[in-house]
Amino acid sequence: MGARRNAMPLEPYEEVSHPSFEEEAAKEFSFTQLGPGTAELRGPCPRCRTVIRVPVVTSTYKSFRLWRRSRAQQLPPPGEVHEEIVICTCEEDHPGRPADRIGCGAFWRLEITSA
Repeated sequence: MGARRNAMPLEPYEEVSHPSFEEEAAKEFSFTQLGPGTAELRGPCPRCRTVIRVPVVTSTYKSFRLWRRSRAQQLPPPGEVHEEIVICTCEEDHPGRPADRIGCGAFWRLEITSA
Protein backbone atom coordinates (compact mmCIF):
# COMPACT_ATOMS: atom_id res chain seq x y z
CA MET A 1 0.00 0.00 0.00
CA GLY A 2 2.64 2.54 0.98
CA ALA A 3 6.30 3.18 0.49
CA ARG A 4 8.79 3.78 3.27
CA ARG A 5 10.66 7.05 3.13
CA ASN A 6 13.91 5.60 4.44
CA ALA A 7 15.83 2.32 4.48
CA MET A 8 16.20 2.02 8.26
CA PRO A 9 15.30 -1.30 9.93
CA LEU A 10 11.61 -1.78 10.71
CA GLU A 11 10.38 -0.78 14.13
CA PRO A 12 9.07 -3.74 16.14
CA TYR A 13 5.28 -3.80 16.48
CA GLU A 14 4.10 -1.85 19.51
CA GLU A 15 0.68 -0.34 20.19
CA VAL A 16 1.80 3.13 21.15
CA SER A 17 0.79 6.77 20.85
CA HIS A 18 2.82 9.90 21.54
CA PRO A 19 2.01 13.63 21.29
CA SER A 20 4.79 14.01 18.71
CA PHE A 21 2.86 11.64 16.39
CA GLU A 22 -0.01 14.15 16.26
CA GLU A 23 2.35 17.05 15.56
CA GLU A 24 4.20 15.22 12.78
CA ALA A 25 1.03 13.91 11.14
CA ALA A 26 -0.57 17.38 11.21
CA LYS A 27 2.42 18.74 9.28
CA GLU A 28 2.83 15.87 6.81
CA PHE A 29 -0.62 14.42 6.07
CA SER A 30 -2.84 15.67 3.26
CA PHE A 31 -6.65 15.59 3.20
CA THR A 32 -8.36 14.89 -0.11
CA GLN A 33 -12.11 14.93 -0.68
CA LEU A 34 -12.88 11.85 -2.83
CA GLY A 35 -16.59 12.34 -3.31
CA PRO A 36 -19.72 13.23 -1.39
CA GLY A 37 -19.24 12.08 2.19
CA THR A 38 -15.82 10.45 1.74
CA ALA A 39 -12.25 11.66 1.96
CA GLU A 40 -8.74 10.31 2.39
CA LEU A 41 -5.89 11.18 4.72
CA ARG A 42 -2.47 10.41 3.22
CA GLY A 43 1.01 10.72 4.65
CA PRO A 44 3.89 8.95 6.39
CA CYS A 45 3.25 7.13 9.66
CA PRO A 46 5.04 9.21 12.32
CA ARG A 47 6.57 6.05 13.80
CA CYS A 48 7.58 3.76 10.92
CA ARG A 49 7.57 6.42 8.14
CA THR A 50 5.61 4.25 5.68
CA VAL A 51 3.20 6.32 3.57
CA ILE A 52 -0.35 5.23 4.39
CA ARG A 53 -3.83 6.10 3.15
CA VAL A 54 -6.70 6.32 5.61
CA PRO A 55 -10.35 6.58 4.46
CA VAL A 56 -12.47 9.14 6.32
CA VAL A 57 -16.26 9.29 6.32
CA THR A 58 -17.26 12.95 6.34
CA SER A 59 -21.04 12.50 6.40
CA THR A 60 -23.60 10.88 8.60
CA TYR A 61 -26.89 9.61 7.30
CA LYS A 62 -30.14 10.62 8.94
CA SER A 63 -31.88 7.55 7.56
CA PHE A 64 -31.03 4.52 5.52
CA ARG A 65 -33.64 3.15 3.19
CA LEU A 66 -32.91 0.80 0.34
CA TRP A 67 -35.86 2.13 -1.64
CA ARG A 68 -34.98 5.85 -1.45
CA ARG A 69 -31.93 8.05 -1.45
CA SER A 70 -30.48 8.94 1.96
CA ARG A 71 -29.96 12.58 2.86
CA ALA A 72 -26.45 13.31 4.07
CA GLN A 73 -25.47 15.98 6.58
CA GLN A 74 -21.87 17.14 6.29
CA LEU A 75 -19.58 16.75 9.31
CA PRO A 76 -18.10 18.94 10.54
CA PRO A 77 -20.05 22.11 9.74
CA PRO A 78 -17.92 24.86 8.17
CA GLY A 79 -15.31 26.18 10.60
CA GLU A 80 -15.74 23.35 13.08
CA VAL A 81 -13.31 20.61 14.02
CA HIS A 82 -13.70 16.85 13.54
CA GLU A 83 -11.38 14.57 15.48
CA GLU A 84 -10.20 11.47 13.63
CA ILE A 85 -8.33 8.63 15.35
CA VAL A 86 -5.72 7.30 12.92
CA ILE A 87 -3.83 4.02 13.15
CA CYS A 88 -0.88 2.92 11.06
CA THR A 89 -2.22 0.66 8.33
CA CYS A 90 1.06 -0.14 6.60
CA GLU A 91 1.70 -3.60 5.19
CA GLU A 92 5.34 -3.76 6.29
CA ASP A 93 6.36 -6.91 8.19
CA HIS A 94 7.03 -5.37 11.62
CA PRO A 95 8.74 -7.85 13.98
CA GLY A 96 6.43 -9.13 16.72
CA ARG A 97 3.20 -8.05 15.04
CA PRO A 98 0.29 -10.40 15.82
CA ALA A 99 -1.08 -12.22 12.76
CA ASP A 100 -4.48 -10.52 13.08
CA ARG A 101 -3.08 -6.97 13.11
CA ILE A 102 -1.82 -4.50 10.54
CA GLY A 103 0.62 -1.60 10.73
CA CYS A 104 3.37 -0.87 13.22
CA GLY A 105 0.98 -0.34 16.15
CA ALA A 106 1.17 3.46 16.19
CA PHE A 107 -2.01 5.48 16.62
CA TRP A 108 -2.70 9.17 16.98
CA ARG A 109 -5.40 11.83 16.78
CA LEU A 110 -5.79 14.30 13.92
CA GLU A 111 -8.08 17.32 14.01
CA ILE A 112 -9.73 18.10 10.68
CA THR A 113 -11.13 21.62 10.28
CA SER A 114 -13.60 22.24 7.50
CA ALA A 115 -13.31 25.32 5.32
